[in-house]
Amino acid sequence: MSGRGGDPAAGMLELRGANLHCGRCGHDLGPAASGWKKRALMRERPMEGAGGAPYRSGSHVLLRTFVCPGCGRQLAAETAMKDAPPLDDRLHTGRAGGDP
Repeated sequence: MSGRGGDPAAGMLELRGANLHCGRCGHDLGPAASGWKKRALMRERPMEGAGGAPYRSGSHVLLRTFVCPGCGRQLAAETAMKDAPPLDDRLHTGRAGGDP
């Protein structure tokens, strides 16, 4: 996965066997076929002011960042409504007959 194509996670996450690992420290984030975000650290803050004056959404819209528990590298970010679950991001392995 590392450094290929237009995948925004390229270099952040690496596929080793069936598991995803942090591209910096190698921390194991579990099976690629399941949602990896539940094994990362999640930080939330209101979008209000997160990007400067244009973001005036109030405290009900959050900026979430997901970081490696091993080294603290940011692996992904998303916006979400308060109390909504994180997006279930899964990376496609490209293996024939494998999981999506």
